[in-house]
Amino acid sequence: MENIPGGRMSKIKIYTILSFLSVIILFISTVHALGITPGRTTVNFEQGLERTIPFSVLNNEHKKIGVIFMIQGELNRTITLFDNNVEFLPSEESKSFSYKVKLADKLEPGLHTGEVVAFELPQANAEGTYIGATVAVISQLHVYVPYPGKYVDVDLMVLDAQQNTTATFIVPVTSRGKLGIKEVRAIIDIYSALNEKIKTIETDYAPLDPGGRTELSAKWPVNVPSGNYFAKVTVFYDGESRSFEKQFGVGVNILSIESILVNDFTLGEIAKLQILVENRWSAELQNVFANLLVYNQEDQVMADVKSSTERIPSLSRKELIAYWDTAGVQEGEYDGRLVVKYDEKSAEKNLLLKIRSDSLDITGVGYAIRGKGAGGGISLTAVLLILVIILLIVNLAWFVFFRRFIGRNKKAK
Repeated sequence: MENIPGGRMSKIKIYTILSFLSVIILFISTVHALGITPGRTTVNFEQGLERTIPFSVLNNEHKKIGVIFMIQGELNRTITLFDNNVEFLPSEESKSFSYKVKLADKLEPGLHTGEVVAFELPQANAEGTYIGATVAVISQLHVYVPYPGKYVDVDLMVLDAQQNTTATFIVPVTSRGKLGIKEVRAIIDIYSALNEKIKTIETDYAPLDPGGRTELSAKWPVNVPSGNYFAKVTVFYDGESRSFEKQFGVGVNILSIESILVNDFTLGEIAKLQILVENRWSAELQNVFANLLVYNQEDQVMADVKSSTERIPSLSRKELIAYWDTAGVQEGEYDGRLVVKYDEKSAEKNLLLKIRSDSLDITGVGYAIRGKGAGGGISLTAVLLILVIILLIVNLAWFVFFRRFIGRNKKAK
């Protein structure tokens, strides 16, 4: 080893240390001790409606924990819990609960919300000191009261807004009125950060039934520099209109959705979704969470699943964990949308879900979700194992190279 220059030897040591650190980092992941499903239950308002709504709490780390329940939000007086607290044993993976909703005879038109919050109690050690942070997970209740006439909820998604490509603008429109709409369409004005108008594009048009949903779309050839832009959207429906603004970026995606994975999927049970995202920005992203929406054949939301909120360090990947209770879901093909929100922005993908009794295939993301015995899926464990093997091979190649290098130096002497 004395024949290797000191600087080169230092580089070898640094490289070896970094390689082993990379192996260690690959196996580090955040595990949430507590989970809850569904993340949201949506109810259409009916005068004096009474309903019992089930939910499940998951003990992900299989440990002994105590959990208490609380109610918060605007609808807190309409929700009654049947349980105020519960204890989990390490052998208990999940427990089912329910709460009762009793709506008033009258509510103002629009969205009304309430939340059932499950708190994990910190554990006390032998000295009586409480250790660990308190973890809270939320199941939301959304109650929609229809407007007396015609009314729509609107949003905007901007897909593939890269330089020298064609971006797709999608305007999801949901009817929240009691009357149907003959035609809904949108005009989108695109502005620079300096409020200079760049382009006006128009979407297609469609009819809309009461409570129905549609997606209007338009294309835009992107011929502007990278940066932040604004879209001013006006949605027209049967002589009425709604306007709103939304910021979007052109250039490299700050956050990308890499894949969705789940182990041992079985229809009718709770599926644990592992959503892998990558922060390509040079700064930490805060308040990051994933929202999976699945639509039935009538374009109504049949599943609204949310992950916990995370922070993602700069230039790194992280898994967002969400839970989908598939009880009552039928086999078939469904449209879906995965939205990962961060700060006040979002990354989005349109999905096609093919659901079978023991498998779930998704088109639109990096990997398919598959269940027990379903071949062809790539698990996260397999991906990590492949990366570790590659690192070990690289280290072995370096070792062989320098052994030969030292041998040649000895023969030369």
